[in-house]
Amino acid sequence: MDETLLSINLNAFILRYFKDVSSMLADIGRRSRGGTMARLGTILVDLNANRRSGTDNRTNLEFYRTEVERRCGICLSDPLIYEAFTYYDREVLPHKNDDVINAHAMPGAHAALQAVQDAGLRCALFTNPSFPQGAIECRMGWGDLADAPFELVTHMGNTTRCKPDATYYLEQLQVMGLEPHEVLMVGNDPKRDFPSPACGIQTAYVGQGKPGRATWHGTMEDFARDFNAVVEAFYEHQVADELS
Repeated sequence: MDETLLSINLNAFILRYFKDVSSMLADIGRRSRGGTMARLGTILVDLNANRRSGTDNRTNLEFYRTEVERRCGICLSDPLIYEAFTYYDREVLPHKNDDVINAHAMPGAHAALQAVQDAGLRCALFTNPSFPQGAIECRMGWGDLADAPFELVTHMGNTTRCKPDATYYLEQLQVMGLEPHEVLMVGNDPKRDFPSPACGIQTAYVGQGKPGRATWHGTMEDFARDFNAVVEAFYEHQVADELS
């Protein structure tokens, strides 16, 4: 998502969300805001870097809650505390889209989704799952994507790793009953939108530059306009992989 289907000042959004959540945690736990922000920042860095053992199958949300309780002394699973944060995501965050964050649909995003739908293909939203479901749904609303035909949307609660870890991608394909060679990832991040290690998933790249690993590259508007060419490139790479 983000700059793929949603044009957004992502750094501004992350900073705003991070500061608000840190302040809420500090107020709830009666701790200093600076110290709470530092601890929460370390937790989120560890989460995004997948710093845990290979046998740790907790969801990202469970990892996050456990680490917040261990490092900050605040139990996020407490019903009252849980409701405070879900209320923020549901009722407060949607009003944070100001001139700085400036979130709106990426040009070509809706046309691209329509092209996929018209072709009878399945579509899922594999956004980086370091945010809870409510925050992901808020950003979808900013891009007028709330009713988009996504079969599955990733978030903290239904994933156990973050991008670019191949486990993140493979666990979602298992839920959908798909094999890696059947899937085309559409992404704009040259580091996160190519699974690592490579696991057979192709990527159509709609960001800056021309990564050599990309099956196809161009803008999202190009993707929508030249969708048949994207499909042809996908099958050409699929055949080449089978022959190699």
